[in-house]
Amino acid sequence: MSLVLEEISVKREHSFRSKIDVLPHIEVPWHHHPEYELIFIEKSHGTLVVGDCIDHFKDGDMIFIGPNTPHIMKNDDLFYSKESEERVIAWVVHFKEDSFGKEFFQLPEMRRIKEMLINSFKGIRIEGSTKYKIIQHLKNLHSSDYSQRIIVLLQILQLIAQSEDLEYLASDSFVESFRQSSNQKLYKIYEYVSENFQQKIDLDEAAKVANMSKTAFCRFFKSKTQKTFSEFLNEMRINYAQKLLAEGKLTVAQIAYECGFNSPSYFNKQFKANTGYAPLEIRNKSY
Repeated sequence: MSLVLEEISVKREHSFRSKIDVLPHIEVPWHHHPEYELIFIEKSHGTLVVGDCIDHFKDGDMIFIGPNTPHIMKNDDLFYSKESEERVIAWVVHFKEDSFGKEFFQLPEMRRIKEMLINSFKGIRIEGSTKYKIIQHLKNLHSSDYSQRIIVLLQILQLIAQSEDLEYLASDSFVESFRQSSNQKLYKIYEYVSENFQQKIDLDEAAKVANMSKTAFCRFFKSKTQKTFSEFLNEMRINYAQKLLAEGKLTVAQIAYECGFNSPSYFNKQFKANTGYAPLEIRNKSY
């Protein structure tokens, strides 16, 4: 499946879109769009992929994603059962950089917001008191009209720009490789890995996804990402493992297999090589 460009429709009387989705489940492909996206998950849970970051999402999560960053949310399996009574409730805002005029964010007063918008390319998880203040503004936004909509959105952006309750999702190396390439093959590889990282992935299969020979694929991937495919795969798996360790629900051995490693000892070795810490040290830091 190719990376899909999603078309965001905006009402004629508005400069940006805000809505509340109530759905049985999320069903969107690996996609991107030129709009910034703020999403507050009031009720739902599943897997979130932003660039090369794989994470869980759950009730109460808030994510801000920059323009054209590839991303996908997929609910846990129980949402897709015919008998499921689960429901998704999500508050969503989409706006373009020129929604308020081409030079608006170039104004001196917009400097901090502009810097935050640039960093949002990596995807941002918003937490703490900032999130709860934004939720209140989202409620106001939904009931506002005319110029009040713009005022409320700017208040939200200012809260994000001055907040320390932020977690960046995609890696710097992903952002750099993405900026330098509009190559559909690279996007296909990211999607393939994000969907299959918990299983065995070999180089031959990854090369087939890109429709390249193994030698050409290795050269292509290294030139775009500055790392080997094996290094990239291990980084994604270890990134996900750190999330699971912080949650504290699984043993280290269970996490090793959950993240696609074929043995706990190899997982421990790779984890320490990438993070400088043993898995148990990360877990103990989380408590």
